Amino acid sequence: MPLDSLGEVINNEYMEFNQVHSYKILDDGQIKNANVLFTMYFDRDNKIRKVFKRWADGGALHSIAYYNSNGRLIYGAYNKGDETHGKLYADASGFHIEHFPDENECKNCFEAYLFLSTKCIEAQYNIILQSLPNAKRTNFTPQVGDSAILCSSYIYSLPNGEKTIKGEDGIAVKFGMPVVISKLTNGWCRINSIFNAPIGYIPIQDIEIIK
Repeated sequence: MPLDSLGEVINNEYMEFNQVHSYKILDDGQIKNANVLFTMYFDRDNKIRKVFKRWADGGALHSIAYYNSNGRLIYGAYNKGDETHGKLYADASGFHIEHFPDENECKNCFEAYLFLSTKCIEAQYNIILQSLPNAKRTNFTPQVGDSAILCSSYIYSLPNGEKTIKGEDGIAVKFGMPVVISKLTNGWCRINSIFNAPIGYIPIQDIEIIK
């Protein structure tokens, strides 16, 4: 059974044990980082292509990063947890960063949330990361019932409908909050809270599936 860096069992509301193929206990010497849980996804060539981190005290998004086959960051999003968040897009010319709100204290601290390359991960923890040869393959195609993370600070009342920051039951919508897909329709998904309360609709590209 996986243990966190404090030696306590990770509660299964943050991790489904039947999804765990291997795990490592990593410590960077900073106890303030001990409450962030990592999930890393490898491709068939055993290269890290996606890193998902969530805050362990509620399951909300900490950050998510996608890497190309050379280990370079190509897309990322972070959630500071106080309505401050941002997204990063990378290409050959460099990075484009969107911050919300426009002015926030994280303008120059993206690396505190996102590793700019997979080699940075290995250097940070002085470890070689690799998947087990018999690990199951994961499909991120959205399905009804899937757990997901909302990567938007608003939702819609209907597909292409009115934007809102409150769900149908008055739930406050927050960037990085965990949700559950209840319906799929023409590139949109209807989402519920983790307690099954209806929230609203969101384009599929604005959620991250959790597997």
